[in-house]
Amino acid sequence: MQKSPNHRLADRVLWALGRASLQSQRLVRQHMLEAGVRTQHYHVMASLDGDGEAAQATLADRIGLDRSDLVNVLDELEEVGYVARRVDPDDRRRKIVAITAAGRKQLVAMDRLIYAAEDELLAPLTAAERKVLLGLLSRVSGE
Repeated sequence: MQKSPNHRLADRVLWALGRASLQSQRLVRQHMLEAGVRTQHYHVMASLDGDGEAAQATLADRIGLDRSDLVNVLDELEEVGYVARRVDPDDRRRKIVAITAAGRKQLVAMDRLIYAAEDELLAPLTAAERKVLLGLLSRVSGE
């Protein structure tokens, strides 16, 4: 990503946060691509692992993915055994999606890719600076 030191907003926090966010997303995509996985796969499995199984429509809403796009992602994940779908006994038109044991194992491997991207992004910072940055970002995000 090219630097824009002369950009009219270069001295504003929102501009710097936006650029850092773009850089972090680029690094995560790069690490995932090099490992042959997709960020959409991560979002699906992380949601299923963290928030539990869900109907496909609910899952799509949870992760902000178009429902028809989610079907394709689920097809890919089911084919490699990372998720399982079953018919909802209360509404046979709906499918319930759950992460499998293999999916949880893959999720841990994908977490490591994200950690590597974070390490690359934050390489210029000391451990103490990283801790301060995380604290500040948590405060401004209301967490």
